[in-house]
Amino acid sequence: MTKKLYMLKYFISILLATITTNLFSQENAVSDSIPINNTYGIKLGIDISKQIRMLTESDYKGLVITGDYRILEKLFIAAEFGSEEKKITNEVLDFKTEGTFLKLGVNYNVYKNRKGLNNEIYVGFRYGLGKFNHKLNSYTIYDLDNYWNQNLVNNITDYNSLTASWAELVLGFNAEVLTNTYVGLNLRLNRLLNQESPENFNNLYIPGFNKVLEENNFGVGISYSIFYHIPIYKKKK
Repeated sequence: MTKKLYMLKYFISILLATITTNLFSQENAVSDSIPINNTYGIKLGIDISKQIRMLTESDYKGLVITGDYRILEKLFIAAEFGSEEKKITNEVLDFKTEGTFLKLGVNYNVYKNRKGLNNEIYVGFRYGLGKFNHKLNSYTIYDLDNYWNQNLVNNITDYNSLTASWAELVLGFNAEVLTNTYVGLNLRLNRLLNQESPENFNNLYIPGFNKVLEENNFGVGISYSIFYHIPIYKKKK
């Protein structure tokens, strides 16, 4: 696990260094005399933080497709679709959660590009909807009067077609490292709005939202993505 975490930190450091170097080299190379042409199109990509997480957590599987469409000079419509599977085994519970989710929202680019560049430092918002299933394999009923002989219940129970919704505040950046190829990183603050919980059992994990804490509807997350930009048309500023 230590080696995997070291590799993850090394990968992130290289990614950030590449992005930073690219940003400075691009801005130094562009002349102010070039007419401004903003490229409008669709960016499609994959959230590679899920694949990195699969390397460090053997009990996790996930895939997220992400993208955005530029509608104004600084405004983008953004969407994400994905699926996750998470298994949790400890001294109290043995259960698995799996499901799909959809997130829709917008990004607003606060970064002022030099002529001919399309990098982004943005503030965004997402509304997320998730549908998921729980499979409870076993659980332990604690008896405070009989510490040594706890009651382990091996009774497989399925809780299907549960739903949840949440809001996300997103802060991030996208940088063009090759022609029409972008890498991005973002931080997220999540607020759970609504959840459907099974009878006598709480949601401990919601695909797309992440871990659910009792009496705390907030969560945080981070993602790294690779996009390919499909230009549709150019528009002068």
